[in-house]
Amino acid sequence: MFISAFKTSRVYLPFLIILVAFLLWLDGFWFYHETTVPRDIVAPLYSMILPFFDTYKFLNVLLAFIFLIVQAFMLNHVITSKNLVDRHSYMPGFIYAVLMSSSFDMFSFHPVLVSNFFLILILNKIIDVFDEDKVYLEIFNVGLLIAVASLFYFPAIFFAVLAVIALFVYYLASLRGIIATLIGFFTPYFFLGVYYFMIGKLEMHLVYFIDIYKPFLILNIELETFFLTYVIFFAILSLAAIVKVFFSVIRDRPIRIRKRYNILFYFLVISLVSIFFITDKHILHLGLINIPVAGILACFFHNNRKKFWNELLFTLLIIFLILAKFNRYGLLSDIL
Repeated sequence: MFISAFKTSRVYLPFLIILVAFLLWLDGFWFYHETTVPRDIVAPLYSMILPFFDTYKFLNVLLAFIFLIVQAFMLNHVITSKNLVDRHSYMPGFIYAVLMSSSFDMFSFHPVLVSNFFLILILNKIIDVFDEDKVYLEIFNVGLLIAVASLFYFPAIFFAVLAVIALFVYYLASLRGIIATLIGFFTPYFFLGVYYFMIGKLEMHLVYFIDIYKPFLILNIELETFFLTYVIFFAILSLAAIVKVFFSVIRDRPIRIRKRYNILFYFLVISLVSIFFITDKHILHLGLINIPVAGILACFFHNNRKKFWNELLFTLLIIFLILAKFNRYGLLSDIL
């Protein structure tokens, strides 16, 4: 039902995205007083807004929901306008909204949500073929946006690698391009360093900055059973979509489209690798992964002609998500 509907361009679909997302966020609005924001390890810019959202919890949930909807439509525009799926489809935005509603931990103005706003802007610039006359300006802007994203959520810093990879994907790699990326990336950090130096806290923040980037090769992830089931199913479905899209669907597409899908793939790889550099709130890190996966799943469902399997797979994803919500509040034990 959902997949068939969102393959079309019906006028009510944007409102349906908002409605479904709101229903999935109902427990967040109802139990808003239980929402939390990360306090221990926070990036510089996020730490400035953290006290407000930690104090006004209902506004925390409400603004996070609005920001999620904005991002869903932003990502939908990026994926459709670049011809990765049908131009009239609302499926990428719908899938992103569902995936970003999978956990109660995501029902707040958390750093990944803020970072994703900039990462979608970055994807919009990188996913298209750079104009050779403006490539250095564009790659500078991409580096700048990546730095800003990392100032809200530190692991976003690794997407600087994506900017360099894009130059190679589009056969535009050069020393000037790499330098432009680095200059753009380090510009916000330079001004931040000057600010910390002026207030006498530069050394303290440098030590803190270096410490949080030590890789944690053994991940201590504890997930509730039903949410773990959702994550496993999500991973299997994503893997199947990746195999289908990259080994079948895009083989006959124009080269420029294949390059754009390659950028999505590298985006996913970097978001997966960066999880080894975080110490807590691994569930929130799923937010980074949800951006490329939403695009890949949208392509998978658009090109899979077996409607029954499309609806079944997506329905199962939502069922596992809802079961995890019910189990969180002890409702499953009452039902079963």
